[in-house]
Amino acid sequence: MLKLKILSLGLILLPCTSFATVGGPQKIEVLGYESKEQKVYLLRHYQDGRGRLPQLYYYQFKNNKQPEKLIQVNSLYINPKTKKIDYDQDSRLFDKEVAKIKKRLIPLMAIPKQSVKIQVLKKTSSKEKSWYDSKEYIPKYTYQYQLSNKTLKSQIHQAIDYRNGLNISQAYKIPQQQKILAVVKYLGIPFETGYTIEDPVLLTLKK
Repeated sequence: MLKLKILSLGLILLPCTSFATVGGPQKIEVLGYESKEQKVYLLRHYQDGRGRLPQLYYYQFKNNKQPEKLIQVNSLYINPKTKKIDYDQDSRLFDKEVAKIKKRLIPLMAIPKQSVKIQVLKKTSSKEKSWYDSKEYIPKYTYQYQLSNKTLKSQIHQAIDYRNGLNISQAYKIPQQQKILAVVKYLGIPFETGYTIEDPVLLTLKK
């Protein structure tokens, strides 16, 4: 009888461990535009098994010679006990601070994704060892690319992709600015079945 109970317990636990995952995609959530400070805020969500806090960023346009530079916010991640940056702490305080920011923001206007074009400037292919077998290799593609439309363009960006393709997943017109915020999506995490990464890209007036 004892052996039967142990066997039954093992069968119950087996599916939980067999299908456990620690990987996951990275997704961009565009929060909005703050007109007074001329900032666009966004969050990068890490949807993996770690459960870390999303990373808050903003673009600063006011009195800034590098408006296309994405600025990472660190102040909201200070653990009140350790006084150090902690991405794995309870999310309640972080969520309250983000909610305060959202109240000041104007939503960005979504535009057709096909209105923004991806120009691949350079593409190189190589192979790297797979995560599941050190004797197996998987294809790896490194892109240098630029986004543009009729009047705007981005700086040159880089992406490492494992499925041979980049696409635009989101695109927005920024209020009170001659700028567009686009999001580029690609298979950037080869772990397990593969997971996508989204990167924000700012388009400004062509010079």
